[in-house]
Amino acid sequence: MAANQFTAKVNARQIIFTLEFKNIFLSRYEQGDTSVEIFESCGYDTEILGRTRIYGFARRLRELVESGRPLTEDYPNAKAKVPENIDYNTMPSQLSVSAMQRELTYLRQQVEFLKKLTELDNDGKPRR
Repeated sequence: MAANQFTAKVNARQIIFTLEFKNIFLSRYEQGDTSVEIFESCGYDTEILGRTRIYGFARRLRELVESGRPLTEDYPNAKAKVPENIDYNTMPSQLSVSAMQRELTYLRQQVEFLKKLTELDNDGKPRR
């Protein structure tokens, strides 16, 4: 498993896949390929990984995309860095839409925060 080009990290309990693999997986999944077919075509032994791990990966990846969080090569609970200069044209369609929605939400929050900052007087009370 560790020798596979799509494996970022592996230990006794978990395997972390590369960002490239996650993008390939999403793209092919959107085209109708099954999770097992995708893993096998990318050089993984599905008997060793097991169907539970494969389907769990697919479910978590879909949830991640639907939540609008960016894909990373790190562990799922690791804090993702906000990428700069994202090229949405190179991402799978579902992923690019989710990333744009996340960025829009983030930018709206920033604007609201800046509005509140500009409304403050020197004594810290909002203007009416």
